[in-house]
Amino acid sequence: MKRPFLKTWIGLVISLLFLGLALRNVEWAGVWSSWRSARLDLLLLGTTTLVGSWGIAALRWRALLSPYAFVRARDTFAYITIGYLANTVLPLRLGDLARASLIGRRKHVGISRSLGSIAVERLLDVLMLVILTLVLALVLEIPAPIRAGLAGMTAAGTIGLIGLVVLSLNRDRLPGLAIWMSKVMPHRVADRAMTLVGNFSSGADALHRSVGILKIAVLSAGVWLMAGLGTLAWVAAFHLEVPWYAGYFVLVVVNLGSAIPSSPGYIGVYHYLAVLALSVWAPDRSAALAYAIGTHAVNMLANAGLGAWFLAREGLSLKSLRAEAVSGGGLKLETGNLDSGLKGTV
Repeated sequence: MKRPFLKTWIGLVISLLFLGLALRNVEWAGVWSSWRSARLDLLLLGTTTLVGSWGIAALRWRALLSPYAFVRARDTFAYITIGYLANTVLPLRLGDLARASLIGRRKHVGISRSLGSIAVERLLDVLMLVILTLVLALVLEIPAPIRAGLAGMTAAGTIGLIGLVVLSLNRDRLPGLAIWMSKVMPHRVADRAMTLVGNFSSGADALHRSVGILKIAVLSAGVWLMAGLGTLAWVAAFHLEVPWYAGYFVLVVVNLGSAIPSSPGYIGVYHYLAVLALSVWAPDRSAALAYAIGTHAVNMLANAGLGAWFLAREGLSLKSLRAEAVSGGGLKLETGNLDSGLKGTV
């Protein structure tokens, strides 16, 4: 069995298991009642605010790409939404690879440089999750499993971000390392590895300047502030009797689970984690499940609708989008940031 095929089936099985956990001991009459009483205006407000957070994320990605390419914010926004579409409808969560490949080829950024900037995005998001949780800990007893997950994410995120910055600051030393690697391993392997490291580390170039660090930090905070406000509007839409900060707690919990393999669209895992987070205050699982199903549906509609519109504008189909993602995963590396004489595969 091919590995991608196996991963797809593993994700489907995990999604079904989590969906079963989310649906157990639920009174569907209560779920239906919660849906009927939900406020459509607040659901729309929450979705609009969530899309606003994507706009801030587009500005952040543009800032991360700025050291080596001029890209318009409307283009980074378009490729982010296309990436969300890929995660919604395609297996194996190919969204990041798809948008990295698209912007890398079409805006002459380079695929691995683009992936490097996305890696920085992800590490910054991990650190923002940690900061959010520390703030929530001032008013809320964080469950032990979430604290354990955060500890691992904090360590991984901090080490990863520091590693990228250190590599980026010391790229002039990489040629010497490349020469040493070529002595202990096949030249082709050393060539590809060093080109990959060099291009990935360039994703942290925008963090070298104090102004760049401040700008990206503010934008990262804005992404999560807006996303949290959107979640608060969704919670209010379902009349859940929870404190004002519950929306941010739900945001933290569902994003902590994003590393769990699942089917396209995060089905099952999202529902269970949303119900789990809300159960801290709302013992009625029916109302919590109504929230999970309803917000997941509007989120997926936003992902698919905006993503499909921008995909059509780019003249692409879902089949070609998957091909772009697979191509991005192949990492046809770009040269130009190393003076070692090593040549990557173009």
